[in-house]
Amino acid sequence: MAFEFFEQWAEFFFFCLLVIGFLLSLAAPSAVLSYLMIFVIGMMAGRLMYERKKKLQFPYFLIIVGFVIGYVLGAFYGNKMIILTLFIIGTFLSYYLHDKGIIHDVRY
Repeated sequence: MAFEFFEQWAEFFFFCLLVIGFLLSLAAPSAVLSYLMIFVIGMMAGRLMYERKKKLQFPYFLIIVGFVIGYVLGAFYGNKMIILTLFIIGTFLSYYLHDKGIIHDVRY
């Protein structure tokens, strides 16, 4: 049976971002850079969640989780629990700052 892209696009991007997250974490030469990178990625995920808050859909969560899983699996430097914690803090901080209007998007 052929791959139905329109029916399985979330799973496809889950896998793609899992691989990208893995490779990106391997490219980080130190724990500090790995922590900084995952915090910024968490900030981007928070912006995406804020942007989709009225029409939030599960596939976006699935894709973000795929990236985080790949990043954690490839993290050679640094503690994996700290990486997860920084991602979660970055996500909630970005969502909160967008919600309060402290951070503005260029479209607004």
